[in-house]
Parts: sequence; structure tokens; C-alpha cells
Amino acid sequence: MGEFFKQPGFGNEAKAGSQKTSKIYQGQTVYKASKNINDNIRKGDQFYLDNKHKNHLEVFDNKGNFRVVLNMDGSINLVKTRAAEAEGRKLLK
Repeated sequence: MGEFFKQPGFGNEAKAGSQKTSKIYQGQTVYKASKNINDNIRKGDQFYLDNKHKNHLEVFDNKGNFRVVLNMDGSINLVKTRAAEAEGRKLLK
């Protein structure tokens, strides 16, 4: 996540608008949005960097329900979003 947060634009915005949590999911630290970051990460949402590919963020609502997969520029990755929805992915508490 450190490298992602250093990226101009979406990376910097995500860093400024989120806080690290004590949660770990698939070996990655989960962050919580402290304000709306963009149209796809809203205040209270939780997100982490995918551990396998390290090329997208997985976003969940404040209850751990899956919302969307975002590319590193903040755009929606439709293929991975649909796959995660079909899988019924959840962020455990």
C-alpha cells in the first residue's frame, strides 16, 4: 500500500482520506475511509490492496459487504467486480 499511497492523484487521495485499521485480510492491512475519497470509496468503506496481484483495491462497505474492485487509478474493474460479486465475497470482522 505504501507505493500505492505515493502515487499522484488517486493514491494520494486514498492516503489522505483513510486510516489504517487493525484488520488484516489475505495478509494485507485493511484501511477505512474517513471521508469520501471518490465516487467509489465513500466514508466508512473499507479497502485493501489485493495480495495476489497487487494491481487493484477491493472495496467493502462498513458492514463488510463487497462493493467494487478498483484499478490503481480509481476506475472500476468490471471483470474483477463481477467475479467477486458472483463469489459473494465478504470482509470478515
